[in-house]
Amino acid sequence: MKDRSDLQRLLRDARASFEYVLFKFISRFARDIQDGINMKRELDSLGIGMIFIEQNIDTKTADGELMFSIHLSVAQQESEAISRRVKFGRREKAAKGKFNGSLPPFGYIRNESILELDPRYSLVVKDIFRLYLYENMGLYRLSQYLNSAGIPTPRTIAGAKNAGLLWQQSTIKLILTNPLYTGNMVQNRSETISLRTKKRKLIPSDQQTVVLNTHPALVSMEDIHEAQQKLKKKGERRSNDQESFFAHIAVCADCGMGMHFKKDRGGYTCGKYGKYGKKYCSSHYIKADDLLTKVKQHLKPLTTGTQIKTRRLVDIFKKESGCSADNHDKDLRQVESKLAQLTKKQSRLLDLLNEGELTQEEWRIQNTLVRNENTLLSECKSELMMQVKKEKDLNTNIQVFEKQVKNLLHLDIEDEQILKQIVMKLIQKIEVFDDGSLKIHYNITNPNLIQGA
Repeated sequence: MKDRSDLQRLLRDARASFEYVLFKFISRFARDIQDGINMKRELDSLGIGMIFIEQNIDTKTADGELMFSIHLSVAQQESEAISRRVKFGRREKAAKGKFNGSLPPFGYIRNESILELDPRYSLVVKDIFRLYLYENMGLYRLSQYLNSAGIPTPRTIAGAKNAGLLWQQSTIKLILTNPLYTGNMVQNRSETISLRTKKRKLIPSDQQTVVLNTHPALVSMEDIHEAQQKLKKKGERRSNDQESFFAHIAVCADCGMGMHFKKDRGGYTCGKYGKYGKKYCSSHYIKADDLLTKVKQHLKPLTTGTQIKTRRLVDIFKKESGCSADNHDKDLRQVESKLAQLTKKQSRLLDLLNEGELTQEEWRIQNTLVRNENTLLSECKSELMMQVKKEKDLNTNIQVFEKQVKNLLHLDIEDEQILKQIVMKLIQKIEVFDDGSLKIHYNITNPNLIQGA
C-alpha cells in the first residue's frame, strides 16, 4: 500500500468530496485481503462506496460486502499464483546459467541474459579487491578513493531512480562478497518471505543455484573467500564493549546524518564529514564528556522538578508542536452543518427547476455557486479532521510522556545506567550544531527545546 502513490492520491481525493470510487477490476484496488479490507473500512467510515465494473460489485448494496470479500480473496490467490510462477521461471532461467537480476553487477554489462565485461569499470573492480586485500585499504578509505577519483556509483551507471552520487562502504562490501565476480553464476541467494511484507530471507549456500564458468571472471574464488574472512574479522574487532549513550540519537544539525563516536578523539563528529570530508559537511565535533554534561544539565530540571515544572514543559511542547488552543471540534461541527444546508439547498434548487420557478440558466448559475462552496467547505472539513486527529494523538502522546517523566523523577541521573534508561525513554534525537550547542527532541510529536553552548 505504501508504495502505491497513485492509489494513495486517489484515496486522499476521495476523502474530500467523493461519494463513490470506480474501479474496473478489484485487482486494481488491492490484491491483499488485509489491505483491501482496511481501506474499505476507512472509506465506509467516510460514507464512500466503491463500484467494481468487471465483478459488478457495489459495496453500498446488501450483498456488496460478501461479494467484495470473495473476489478480493480470489485476487490474492491469483497474485500468489503469479508470484510462484515467476519464482519457478527465475529458477529455471538460473539453472541454465542466465542472469536474471534487475541490474548487472558493477563491472559487467548485460547482453540479454549473458554477462559481459564493462570495459569502462571492470578494472575498477580488480582495483577494489587489490587495494582491500593487498594494500590494506579499508572500506572507508576505498569509498573516499572512489569518490575522489570521480567514479560513478553502480546504481548511477545502471540509471536507477534512487541512485546515490557517493560511494558507500556498504556498496563496496557487497562487491567484495559477490561470488558472481568469480565467473560463476550464483543466483537465488535470497527470496521474498511474503508478498505482503516484501521481507526477504537468505537461502543456504547448498540450496542456491550455481552454474560454473558462465561469464568472464574478474577475481578468483580465493580472493572472494579471503575478502569475506577479512570483513568478518574486522566486524568482530569493531564490536563495542562500551556501547555509546547516544548511538542512533545524536545527529548532525546541518546534514541530518548520525554523529559517529571517534575513540581516538574522545568525542563525536558528523558522519558525512567522517565519510566524505569537509567538502560535504563540517565536523560538528563535540567531546563526549561535554555532550554528556549538557544532556544532564537539560534533564536535571525534569528529574528534580526545581527549575522547570513538568506541566510547564508540556505547555511549551504544545506551543512548539503547533497544537492550537482553538476548538477544532466545534469548527468541524459548524462546517458539517453548513455542508448539510448546502445539500438541502441543492435539492431545493432542483425542485424549483422542476416546478418551473427557475430557468435552466438560472439553475445552472445557482447550482455552480453551491457546488463551488461545497468544494471549499469539503476541503476545510478534511483539514479540520486532520487537525482534530493531530490534537488527539498529541494529547495521548503527552499523557504518555508525562507518565514517563513522573516514573523517572526520583531517579539519580548521575548513575550511568539510569541515565541511559532516561535517554532512551524520553529523547527522540539530539541535534548537534557546529558551535557545540544542542537541540533536544523529546518522544512526543515535534516538541523540542534548545540547549545553548
